[in-house]
Amino acid sequence: MAGESSPSLSASLAVTVAPSATGTITPVGAAPITVTGTYVASTKAVTLSGGGYTIAGSIDDTGKLLGTYTHSATEGSVVAYQHATTHPVTVYCGTYTGDADGIWNTLIRGSSLSGVYDNVDGSDGYFTGTVNGSSVSITEVSDSPGATFTGTISGTTLSGTWSGPGFAGTWTSDTSC
Repeated sequence: MAGESSPSLSASLAVTVAPSATGTITPVGAAPITVTGTYVASTKAVTLSGGGYTIAGSIDDTGKLLGTYTHSATEGSVVAYQHATTHPVTVYCGTYTGDADGIWNTLIRGSSLSGVYDNVDGSDGYFTGTVNGSSVSITEVSDSPGATFTGTISGTTLSGTWSGPGFAGTWTSDTSC
């Protein structure tokens, strides 16, 4: 999860879906927050709330949850993958800097990569990409058409560079979240 707050929110989300849904939001450096709600199998829609948070999204056929959250007067983006012994998920929380600055949180499951970002200007969105060995290629970033994002995994750290027409910078994250 990443979004507007003071300071900006960076958190991990663990969710179990069945006829009902339960989960835990764990903000970086703060106590876990329990959330409960519903899962509608026919539409693959998930709605959760608790601790002042409301999360709404849908799960695609690959087991990826994309959605949004609200808390008080703030909002942001949520992404989660289905975790299984055969398909473990690694969560990286971090930041990006350069011609724009903000939170950069990434999930990796096998060769798939997804994440959320929150810019200090209040904009936020999703990104997707692929992993090949220790190389990372982010192929789609909402609100940044034409941008290039590449990086590497080294131990518990994921880092790289980003650039596009008239902007550039670096990003780094680790598994400490």
